[in-house]
Amino acid sequence: MTDATPIVSDEFVRKVKELLERVTGQPYGIAQKIRFHESTVWSVYLDEEKFNIEESLSLNEGARWVAQDVKGNICVTSWHFYDVDEVVSNEYGLDLQIYDKLLKRSNWEKYRKKAPGLIAELETAQKIVEDMNQKYGANIKLWAEQKPFLETCFNAKGLSEDEKLQKIERHARAMFETWGAWREWATKVGMEIYAKTTKMRLGWNEYVTKVLSHLRDFTGAKYVLKNKGKTALVAELDQSGANIFSNRGVGSFRETKGRIVMMSDIIGAIYARSMEEYWRIQKRWGTKVARVITDQGAEEPYNGVVISPEILEEVVKQVEERFDVKIKIRKDRPVFVTSFNTDKLRPYGKLYEIERHTRALAEAWSRIKEKVPNWR
Repeated sequence: MTDATPIVSDEFVRKVKELLERVTGQPYGIAQKIRFHESTVWSVYLDEEKFNIEESLSLNEGARWVAQDVKGNICVTSWHFYDVDEVVSNEYGLDLQIYDKLLKRSNWEKYRKKAPGLIAELETAQKIVEDMNQKYGANIKLWAEQKPFLETCFNAKGLSEDEKLQKIERHARAMFETWGAWREWATKVGMEIYAKTTKMRLGWNEYVTKVLSHLRDFTGAKYVLKNKGKTALVAELDQSGANIFSNRGVGSFRETKGRIVMMSDIIGAIYARSMEEYWRIQKRWGTKVARVITDQGAEEPYNGVVISPEILEEVVKQVEERFDVKIKIRKDRPVFVTSFNTDKLRPYGKLYEIERHTRALAEAWSRIKEKVPNWR
C-alpha cells in the first residue's frame, strides 16, 4: 500500500517562495505542475530570467530549488559546480573520464596528483559543508558526481506549516551560506591553485583571446582590441552604445612588459541614458571623444552623478578586503584603477590575476550603483 500524496495549499507554497526571497534577496518562481517529476508535490525555483547580465555574475545558487516529494521529504538543492571531466581536460589536458568515481571520497587521493586543483576544491567544499551542518543543524551533502552539487533534506511528515517553514528557512540559509563560502574560496584560493598547477600552455594569440573572454564574462560588457604587440596588449570598452547599461567596472585593460593596469569607466557616467549623455560626461572629465556631442533629442543637459569621496572609499575598502586586491581612485578623474606585476607569472597565472582583479572592479561598480540612487 502506497502513501497518499500529501495535500499542500497554494498559500503554503507562496509562503515558501516569499521566505526564500527574504532569506536570499533573490527572486523565485513557483513551478507549474506540468514541469514536476511524478514524485514531486510542489517546487519553488530561483528565477534566473529576472536577473540582468550584471546581476547574474554574482548569483548565489545554493538554494536553486526547494521541493517536496510524495514521501514528505523537503529538499533544498543547489546548482552544480561544473563538469569535473571538463575541468580536468581544460586545466590538465587529461581525458580521464572520471564521471561519478569521485562520489566515493576514498577515490579522491587517486586523482590528487593528476588533478590537484579539482581535489583541493572538493575537499574544501566538503569542509565547508561540515562546518555549516554544525552551525545550522542541517544535513548538507556534497554529491561529487560528474557535476557536483549540494543538497540538504528533511522529512516534513507530522509537521505544521509553521514548523515546515522554520525548517526550510534554516536549511535554505545553510545552503545559501555554504555556496557563498565555496565561491569565495574558489575565487580567492582555488583559482590560484589551478593557476600554479595547470599543465596547459598558451600561445600569445590564444592568451589574448582568453583575456577578452575573461573581461566579457565577468563584466557582461563588450570589448574591442585596440593594440596587440608581441608583449603588449590594449583592450577597451566597445563604445558603440552596446555597453551603456552594462557593468563598466573595467573600462580599459593595458598590458605592457611586466605589468597589467586595469581602469574603470568614468564613475559619474554610471547612469547615462544615451550616448549623447555618455560622451558629454566623458568630455567633462577631459576624455578625448571621437564623436560630435549634440543636445538634439536630449531631455536636459546632464553632467553625470556626483559621488562623495566617503562612499567611494567605503566601497573600495569593502572590495579590497573581499578580493585581496589594491584599488586606487585617481585624483584627476573619478575612476577605479588596479594593477599588478606579471614578471613571475605564466599565462595562466596572469589569467588568474586578471579574473580576480576584473571581479573586484565589477563588484566595485555594482556596489556604487547600489549605494548611489539615480535621482532623475
